[in-house]
Amino acid sequence: MSRLFLVRHARTASNVAQTLGAGHDDPLDPVGERQARAVAAHFAALGLSAPRVYASPYRRARQTAEAIADALGVPVTVLDGVREIHTGTWAGRPYSHLHTHVHEWRHEDGTPGFPGGESLRAVARRFRTALEGVFEGEGTPVVVSHGAALSAVLALLLKADPEEAWREGRFTHGNTAVTELLSERGEWRARRLADAAHLAPVPGEGT
Repeated sequence: MSRLFLVRHARTASNVAQTLGAGHDDPLDPVGERQARAVAAHFAALGLSAPRVYASPYRRARQTAEAIADALGVPVTVLDGVREIHTGTWAGRPYSHLHTHVHEWRHEDGTPGFPGGESLRAVARRFRTALEGVFEGEGTPVVVSHGAALSAVLALLLKADPEEAWREGRFTHGNTAVTELLSERGEWRARRLADAAHLAPVPGEGT
């Protein structure tokens, strides 16, 4: 049986501003730094067997992964395929447009996704391909990624309709939320989903 942890990065200023596709090199803000330390302590307490930590190439994911890796005494490996969805012409628009302007959220062929950017299905496929490499060795992989990318790949792995799951927010992750997946004979199931119990209640967190 394979075991996989998926983690959304800690908070940044663009999360607070609620804007899409903000700078890929956004650093963590002070709340995000505290969140990263909290999720790192959570993983340190799990006693994982031979943990291996992976991160999206974007700074916010790498900083979160570095906190976890430091707590576990292992290095971070950058995994390009788990980067955030490319928002195309929607870069800089508010999160709210995903609800108020959802009729515009289509590619030319009608599939759900960002005009000039990526579709949910494309993100899910590249993410799943990237995950294939993390199971080539022994140990327990911990992958730090992003909200939309996690929603897309979880719909694929758990066999949900990606557009319906997106619309319902079924796989929405707050900052540093943790999902634990188990796989047996190629079938994935969620042991826990978008769990943020490790975060102490601090005003403004989870944005």
